[in-house]
Amino acid sequence: MTQKLFYDDPYICEGSGKILNIEEKDNKFEVVLDKTPFYPEGGGQPCDLGTINGIPVEYVHEKDDVIYHVMKRKPEGEVAVCKVDFLRRRDNIQQHTGEHLLSAAFFKLYKGVNCGFHMGDDYITIDIDMEEVTDGMIKNIEEEVNSYIYMNVPTKTYFMSKEDAKKLPLRKAIKAEGRIRIVQLGDVDYSACCGTHVVRTGEVGIVKILKVEKYKGMTRVYFKCGERALEECMKEHDIITSLQKVFSTEADKLADRAASQIEELANLKKLLSEYKKKDAKIEAEKLMKTSSEKLIVANYEDKDFDFIQEIYEEIKNEEKALILTSGEDNRIIFAQNGIENVDCGKIFKQNIKEFNGRGGGNAKRSQAAFSDKEDLNKFVEFLKQKFI
Repeated sequence: MTQKLFYDDPYICEGSGKILNIEEKDNKFEVVLDKTPFYPEGGGQPCDLGTINGIPVEYVHEKDDVIYHVMKRKPEGEVAVCKVDFLRRRDNIQQHTGEHLLSAAFFKLYKGVNCGFHMGDDYITIDIDMEEVTDGMIKNIEEEVNSYIYMNVPTKTYFMSKEDAKKLPLRKAIKAEGRIRIVQLGDVDYSACCGTHVVRTGEVGIVKILKVEKYKGMTRVYFKCGERALEECMKEHDIITSLQKVFSTEADKLADRAASQIEELANLKKLLSEYKKKDAKIEAEKLMKTSSEKLIVANYEDKDFDFIQEIYEEIKNEEKALILTSGEDNRIIFAQNGIENVDCGKIFKQNIKEFNGRGGGNAKRSQAAFSDKEDLNKFVEFLKQKFI
């Protein structure tokens, strides 16, 4: 059994222990000490990282009350000098205690029970057994959870039997057996937990909910605590400040200004689309007047694919074959109506790879894109040979 120094002091990050055993496994060494400040992965909390005798500790796990420190190199000697990454430990402590407080707020206000917990490097989530959580509920919960932090109540941790633990006002049923470790946050929350936590709730700093989404009949809540939450708020503040400069308005008017700009842009896009259609219709009429052949070939160097698509829509019912190309994005439409022995899709499928193109279609219409103009032009010349 390894003595867990992190239970004596959640902020302890240095200490010495006696090396009891070293096992080689998968080209790495799993080191067992008589006591350690390294927290092993468990209870939804990532493990501590750091060094033993100056050698990096890559992973820490526990089995049958024995803690294993996974390392690439074997430490020498009998004594292990342990140094835990303090910033990582503090971050884990803030996130984990914040999760307890947030879960307590959900339970107190809406009887929502935390059914899942994930602590990652980028975000933290809990899964609450509530199908719907509204914006108003989120506001209430944020105010409630942060009030627990402002109260700055002390944290207590202690072990007891499962039967005695059941007598406590727990917000969640205990699944573990044997001696149960209880984490008590003042009178705010009682939970069975093996993780490391703050000494007083004020050390969490802040809890900020980022978003919620439906998940398997429940609601998944994304949030950050402590320094992570501060960094998130600073990042969002920088974004808002930049947008204020772009829109020349105050922060509380940004949403209205952005909505107005989006509406204006949508109207302009609609107007532009109408002009493009008119332009394409005029071009299609010109092609029909100037071409007496069964094959119409036209390249539009400064037009995009949408433009040649509009031309195709105007001519597609004529008994013609069309080769329309866009020089702006190196794309082609090859189509035919009433032309015997011309299967557009089959021609593309059998030949287009030779010209470094990607695309396909059916017997009457195919389209493709090319990496450069030279390949596109070569393919056009190839297609024209089908009609000579």
